[in-house]
Amino acid sequence: MSELQISLLAIGLLIVAGVYGFNRYQERRYRRIAEKAFPARQEDVLLESGTNTLPDTLTDAHEIAGFREESRIEPIISMPPEEMPVELAEELAAAEVSIEQIEPVSAVESQPEERGKPLHEDRPVVSQDETINYRVQLHPSESVGAAALIEAIQRQGDFGKRVHWLGMNSLTGGWEEVGQGSAEEYLNIAATLQLADRTGPVSDSDLAAFCSQVQTVADELVAVAEFPKRQPALALAAALDQFCADVDVLIGANIITQNGEAFAATKVRAMSEAAGMKLQPDGAFHYINDEGADLFSLANLDPTPFSAENIRHLSTHGITFLFDVPRVADGVRVFNQMLTVARQMASSLGGQVVDDNRRPLSDAGIARIKQQLADIYARMEAQQIKSGSARALRLFS
Repeated sequence: MSELQISLLAIGLLIVAGVYGFNRYQERRYRRIAEKAFPARQEDVLLESGTNTLPDTLTDAHEIAGFREESRIEPIISMPPEEMPVELAEELAAAEVSIEQIEPVSAVESQPEERGKPLHEDRPVVSQDETINYRVQLHPSESVGAAALIEAIQRQGDFGKRVHWLGMNSLTGGWEEVGQGSAEEYLNIAATLQLADRTGPVSDSDLAAFCSQVQTVADELVAVAEFPKRQPALALAAALDQFCADVDVLIGANIITQNGEAFAATKVRAMSEAAGMKLQPDGAFHYINDEGADLFSLANLDPTPFSAENIRHLSTHGITFLFDVPRVADGVRVFNQMLTVARQMASSLGGQVVDDNRRPLSDAGIARIKQQLADIYARMEAQQIKSGSARALRLFS
């Protein structure tokens, strides 16, 4: 054997020994990370079957699932079969007013704990709220650069609107949505999947896909992912969806012509704007308060939506006020305000306020709706889902 062959053999053995040593080093490194993150043995989230019992940290789920079966309130204003002697507040009395007499609706103040926070946002509120989210905690071996994390997430494709990535700012120690704050590095990372919204609950396949994507990101970042059990999360998703269906109500009040003559859309616009409402891209006038909360809207009862282009020559035989019950804080007060505007506009237009069956609204019918609203809001508060709160806005979206 020549000296060259001996040298090559020696070099090869050194390379093999080096690779083996490096792998042993990496194995010990990952073991230390895992032992630090998981003092006890964890089950594989993609293989464990789980149970249908909710964990103690999700106590709301049992209460939500235990609600009694009852028919859902129809999202319309309807009159009760019997008349109840109820005196409406003076502010709801029908008034003979002209367009100049319609005053803008006063802004509804938010709940004390929500004061100063926007109640309606296009960008979801940063939250690790386990009442409505499945949260996966990622424990990196060292701080992770924001750019590297964003690239790793983007390589997994679109996670969907229900998924949010949060990072702990290495400078402030506070949590922020990845890519939305000022952090250049994150000490810890969390991925959350919202368990339900108006499209329905998260499915088993959705949850499995989410876990798989998060695990891939964790592998790229040399981080250990801590997955909660899946079956309790799926049970909570179903319970949340059922609860939301029970309280998800859209109340409408219509104004129709009394003599068959159509309303001029220009007059509808003038009165809407006098009441503080503005035309939005969806073809309806919306009343949005100073905090950004969409309180109620006014749409065309005929099929054609309002627009800046057609409103000059458009006429309609009816308009409808809509009130999205779970998305509005202080809902009974907002309902009163909506009725005030509706009655004032009906008087000015020479129309009549009716329900979806075109029956005139009675004092008894309005009183019954107010009681239904009070019942809905009480149920929401009992589940710590206050109407108009950030949690409610995410669930009812």
